[in-house]
Amino acid sequence: MGTSVREARQRWFRRLDLAFWAIWAALPLVVWLAYRTTTTASASLAASLNPEQAKCAGIVTNPLDMSRLGQLLFWTLFGFQLSFFAVFIGILHRMVHRFARGRIFVSETLQGVWWMGILLVIWPFIDLITGNAVAYALHEMGDHKFFLPSYNVDIGTIAGGVFLMALKFVIEHAILLQSENELTI
Repeated sequence: MGTSVREARQRWFRRLDLAFWAIWAALPLVVWLAYRTTTTASASLAASLNPEQAKCAGIVTNPLDMSRLGQLLFWTLFGFQLSFFAVFIGILHRMVHRFARGRIFVSETLQGVWWMGILLVIWPFIDLITGNAVAYALHEMGDHKFFLPSYNVDIGTIAGGVFLMALKFVIEHAILLQSENELTI
C-alpha cells in the first residue's frame, strides 16, 4: 500500500527541516569564509592584476588596517548584515519545522509569512542607509580613501516581500475556509 500525499509531504518537510539544521551547523563556516574574503580582498585583487594595475588595488581597504573605531564600525555593519540572513533563515526554519509536524494552516504560519514579507520590504532601505552611513564615517575618519554613496535599492527583494505579504492574506483565507470546512463535517 502506497503512502498518502499528506505523508509524502510530511516526509519532505522533515527532510527540509534537517537541511535547515545543516545550514545552522554550516553557519560558522560561512561567517569565517565571509570574514576571510573580506580581509583578503585587496591582496587577492592585487595578485590578479599586472604590476602597473596592482597599484589601484590599494583602493580596496582591508578592514584589519583600519583604525580601532573604523574596525568597530565596519565589523558592526558586517555583523548586522549577516544577522539579517540569520533572522530570515530562522523565521523560515520555524515555519518548515511546524510544517514537518503537520501544522501548515495555522496562525503562526501567517505571522512567519508576514514577518518575512516585512523584512524583505524594509531590509533594502535599512541596508542602503546603514551601508552609506558607515562608508561615509569611514571616509571621514580616513579609513577609506574616497566616499562613493550607493543609491541602489534592491527592487526584486522588495517585490518578494510584497508578494509574501499578499500571500499572507491568501493563507489567511485558506485557514478560514479550512475551519469552515471542519465545522460542516
